[in-house]
Amino acid sequence: MKIKLEKDKSTINITIPDDKISDILMGKDIPGISNDRIKQIISKGIKTHTPKDINHKKIAIIIPDDTRLWARGDIFVPQIVKTLFDLGVSKNNIKIIIALGTHDDMDKDQFSLLAGTFCSQKIDILNSANKNQDRLVLMGETHKKTQLYITKEAVEADQIIIFGGILHHMAAGFGGGRKYILPGIAGYDSIQQNHSLAMKKDGSPHPLVRQAKLWGNPINEDMNEAADLFLKDKTCTYVALAANGMGDIFHADVGPLHNTFMNGCKKLNQACCIHVPQKGDFALISAGGHRTDGQLYQSTKALFNAVNIVKEGGNILFVAGCSQGVGNKTFSSVLKNFKDDPRKIGKELTITFDMPSYVAFRVIDILKKFDVTLVSNFNKNKTVSLGFHYADSIGTYVRNLKGKGYIIPFAENILPLVKT
Repeated sequence: MKIKLEKDKSTINITIPDDKISDILMGKDIPGISNDRIKQIISKGIKTHTPKDINHKKIAIIIPDDTRLWARGDIFVPQIVKTLFDLGVSKNNIKIIIALGTHDDMDKDQFSLLAGTFCSQKIDILNSANKNQDRLVLMGETHKKTQLYITKEAVEADQIIIFGGILHHMAAGFGGGRKYILPGIAGYDSIQQNHSLAMKKDGSPHPLVRQAKLWGNPINEDMNEAADLFLKDKTCTYVALAANGMGDIFHADVGPLHNTFMNGCKKLNQACCIHVPQKGDFALISAGGHRTDGQLYQSTKALFNAVNIVKEGGNILFVAGCSQGVGNKTFSSVLKNFKDDPRKIGKELTITFDMPSYVAFRVIDILKKFDVTLVSNFNKNKTVSLGFHYADSIGTYVRNLKGKGYIIPFAENILPLVKT
């Protein structure tokens, strides 16, 4: 059988005997919907779920950064703004805030990539505050002791419109919804306090901090409370999208934050949670191509999904272009310096927590349990320095595979689970 795995803007072509393949996991056969249909849903939803006096209110539209390009903000954020214009809102009453979390600021010449040329020319677009203390406002403290600092321009708004996708997330259970507030537009220290809930005091990862887990997940519970704290005196509308196993948007919905988010999570599970009868000896996976594999740091989501259905000690071929590099200096440093002793970084995380180190900690744990070969734009020395194996020949790699395994062409979108 011939298999194609996307890498950046190209493909890796693999030939593998049929009898070596247990299954090709693509998600349920749920077709994508057209951009025009999504625009219609957005316009109708905004008109239905915004206050009657919206033309007198200050509006903050929160959008994802360039790690969520699959949601096509360049197409759909302009639709939100045009609908607000139709409702009589002045452009001077609208700000678009890029939910960076702890990611680096986006340059102005990238704004059209995130929000479209129409918005970049007509609307004030700004990065969230992150570490800029002058642009942070303390909203209060959650029951889990997270001091919630939020970007000032969002605090000053009356109506919040969140635009962004829902997907499985290795820490929050699901990305999207409340996550665009914390960590999205929150201050750096608030984010670290929230994410530190991923660790137990003994330096081991919290067992309920994982994909598709919301109830009992302390990170999610803290995010929900933080969202309510921020929105206490505001109105909020969530424009939610979700992608199927092929990476095509199949779900679009607009409504109140929490209800719309939970409905999207349910739809995502129906489309992208795939149950298999048993674990495989290997998995050949791709992070999904250039809209999702620009950085190794973000591409690891595909890896966290795939390991669920591979036997410990098994092989994983992990295809991710990484055209923008590793994506985070701390993540890179931890991968290189602690790959032989993950327990040490685990204990350090209980004292001083940061998310890139935690993600690296979890990746190192995977690299200790599985033989992971990274196929990227990195050369052999860099690949090995990060703790991954390197394949000089994909053909030889595949011929040497033993047993039977799974193919996951869009592993960021698919959460495979073994039937219990």
